[in-house]
Amino acid sequence: MKPFQIALSFLLITILCPAQNTQSIVIRFLNGKNGKPIGDKQVTIGLGKSGAVARDADSKGEIVLDIPNVEPRELRVRPDDYFDCRFKHDQMGPGGLELKYSLDEIISKGVVGNNLCGKAHVLPTPGVLTLYLRPRTFMELWKL
Repeated sequence: MKPFQIALSFLLITILCPAQNTQSIVIRFLNGKNGKPIGDKQVTIGLGKSGAVARDADSKGEIVLDIPNVEPRELRVRPDDYFDCRFKHDQMGPGGLELKYSLDEIISKGVVGNNLCGKAHVLPTPGVLTLYLRPRTFMELWKL
């Protein structure tokens, strides 16, 4: 083999076979009333059997989450200080219930949560979990 062919083969192997097989997903938070991103807010996330961890969404309302070898292949999300638009009424205090989502379904098809707060709706995107939230009303905050 000529040096050029060896170099070209090495380059192709490096590009086509990355060293790590790390998968990641995006959790996106949108305002249920107007569809705009809700950024810089804290949410509680649980992966597989691990305990819940508080994470902050960026200014675009997104959290990028690495999901290496998570077992069971599920994700739990609970917004901390926002009303969860998957429900009509507040469920069990701040953030509502922690619903479980299939990581494999998020990766393959994408998942969009229910929006009972308004008409905003987006289509699923592979690798993205989209959830709708809204700011709590004064009375909802008072009850906390």
